[in-house]
Amino acid sequence: MKNSAKIESVIVGIFDNAQDLDQADERLAAAGFEGTVYDEAIVAEEPSNVDPVGPVPVGPVLAPGVVPTEDLGSIEPDSPTIVRAFKSHLADCHLPDDVIEAYATAFYHKGKFVIVRTEPECDKHVMKILRECGATRVDQHDLNTNPLSNTK
Repeated sequence: MKNSAKIESVIVGIFDNAQDLDQADERLAAAGFEGTVYDEAIVAEEPSNVDPVGPVPVGPVLAPGVVPTEDLGSIEPDSPTIVRAFKSHLADCHLPDDVIEAYATAFYHKGKFVIVRTEPECDKHVMKILRECGATRVDQHDLNTNPLSNTK
C-alpha cells in the first residue's frame, strides 16, 4: 500500500474456519496488504485485562510478557467483553453503527474476520483473495459514502 492518507475503503471478510482465515491472511501479506485478523481467541488475548511485565517462567504461559490482572476463573472467555472489544475495533474503522452491530452478531456466533483498510483501486484485488480463500462473506465499505455489500 502506498500512502495511508489515501485509505478510503475497508474490506471485511468473514470466515467459518481458522484454516481459511490463515490462508487469506498469508495471501494478503504476500500481496502487500496488511489485514487485521479477529476471532474470539485473538480478541480475548488482547491486553485489556493484562499488565506488561518481563517473561514469567512459572505456570502456563498466556502470552510472552503478560500476566493477568484479574482472576481468569473459568476457561470460557467473557463473551460480552470480547464482543465489546471487537465492536471497538470496528468503530476505529469508521463503520456505521448498524454494520458494527451486524458484524458483532456474526462474531458472537464464532465468525472469524479479516479487515483490510486500503485504497479504492485495490478493493477488487483484496476481495478476490478473500473469496478465493473461502470467505463466506466479503463486504466493501467506502468511507466516503454508504457501504457497498458484495456478499459471496
